Amino acid sequence: MVSEDFVKIFYSNFTLNIDWDNIDEITWMYNEGLFSMIAQPVALHDEFNERIELVSKPKNGFVRSGENGGHLALKSLARDHLVGHCNVLNGDVRYEYPLIGFEVDVIDKDLHFPVECGDTNVLKLEKYLFLPATKKMLILPYPHGEDVKVFMFEAKPRFFEYIIHKQNFLNQKNAKLR
Repeated sequence: MVSEDFVKIFYSNFTLNIDWDNIDEITWMYNEGLFSMIAQPVALHDEFNERIELVSKPKNGFVRSGENGGHLALKSLARDHLVGHCNVLNGDVRYEYPLIGFEVDVIDKDLHFPVECGDTNVLKLEKYLFLPATKKMLILPYPHGEDVKVFMFEAKPRFFEYIIHKQNFLNQKNAKLR
């Protein structure tokens, strides 16, 4: 995979402020085998559009101030994926959960499967995968005319070695600047 492939996953709305340094780093990490990634279809594009209609109706209880229908639909599909494929109970799903300085869009109560929907800060991959409770991080990008896919990231043992090495290096570098 190349950096542009990861941009399509993390910045599916073609945002102008792409964090290329971190995109290039996760591309390198992936190509070095520090984490695995699997893509799996979640819903057909027509189903996504139907889900937007469903979550946009206030009577269904999904509408949230400031959130667009597409993002709510992705969160709804993320919940369905956690329940249907990750053995998470429906009552154990949390939304907009505060986690290490971020808010994760959807997550289970045990913090095993953080899910980001739509555009995602690329730093979340490193931060979430490094958490002891995380089994997989999932991303559902905006589909833009395609079927909805979930991208599942899983850390390999070398991932943790690299992050610890990186943190030590940055700590030493910052200590020299003081």
